[in-house]
Amino acid sequence: MISCVVISQENETSNYSKKYAIAVNGSTLGGGIEIAKNISPHFNLRLRGNTLSIKDFVQEIEIDDANLNVTADSRFLEFDLSLEYLPFKQSSFKIVGGAAYFNDGETKALATYDGSFEYGEIIIGPEDIGDLRLSIDYNGIAPYLGIGMGRAVPKNKFGIAFEAGSFYLPEPQVGITATGMLAPTANQAESLQEDIKDYRWYPFLNLRLSIRI
Repeated sequence: MISCVVISQENETSNYSKKYAIAVNGSTLGGGIEIAKNISPHFNLRLRGNTLSIKDFVQEIEIDDANLNVTADSRFLEFDLSLEYLPFKQSSFKIVGGAAYFNDGETKALATYDGSFEYGEIIIGPEDIGDLRLSIDYNGIAPYLGIGMGRAVPKNKFGIAFEAGSFYLPEPQVGITATGMLAPTANQAESLQEDIKDYRWYPFLNLRLSIRI
């Protein structure tokens, strides 16, 4: 009887080990797909890609009965390789470590003024004020650390997993161009880059659905 139990456990482990899984992700990096491989009862290896795109996000700021219109676009395209460690054999709690490559991590903003200023008989219109374009790039390699519940390669046919962690992004690169009266603002790019150089932690929350193959 003991022999049968041992053989049953060995067969279960054998059926699960060296298996693969594919998954779809929904996260703070948008949507993505993933492939994972079970390399031992405690370790899974994952390769994943995510993409996020936000276009024409508009914010209006009222200044002296006129509007400052800010239009922003943001996009991320990242690929990461990570190792998932499950310290407890009977639990799906996991610790995840790895690194990502942000091939396209850029935010752009355009600020325009649609009103006029009057100083006595002098009227300064939008074409005189000009516009301002700001870009912030986070391209490069980013280490990652997280924790979660749910195996990358589920023991059953289907699995659901949740993960929370953070990427440590590369130092951002800032660019500013401006026209009209706002033109001198372009000289502040270096100062702004210095001010935000430490804002590199990107929180990552992920919900995934996987199927073992």
